[in-house]
Amino acid sequence: MTILGIGTEIVECVRIAKMLETHGEQFLDRVYTPNEVEYCLKAANANQYFATRWAAKEATMKAMRCRKQGVKWTDIETVVRQGEGPTIALGGAAAIWAEQIGIEKIHVSLATCRTHATAYVIATDELH
Repeated sequence: MTILGIGTEIVECVRIAKMLETHGEQFLDRVYTPNEVEYCLKAANANQYFATRWAAKEATMKAMRCRKQGVKWTDIETVVRQGEGPTIALGGAAAIWAEQIGIEKIHVSLATCRTHATAYVIATDELH
């Protein structure tokens, strides 16, 4: 396994809450996938869930070095399956870029508290 990139991000939950309050649906549609929106809105502390996904997207972009590759926020999705930890699913330009530079797996660790959300991402050339 070769590490191809590392990214980390920390964000204040209140910052994301203010973006949601100010920009509403426009913000949600621009940044989050429909699956992410549905997942986050089910939680009592939805702002923390949205902030965690924001951090995951930022950390993934840093690990993939894809800021100038046409990758959209919605090309990166945090997926949580029952009994498993979170994973990152790539679509669109993010998936194309990952293939071009040899990224086969995105490892992610997420954490949140009342005030902050953080994500740590490692991009590797291994499938498992």
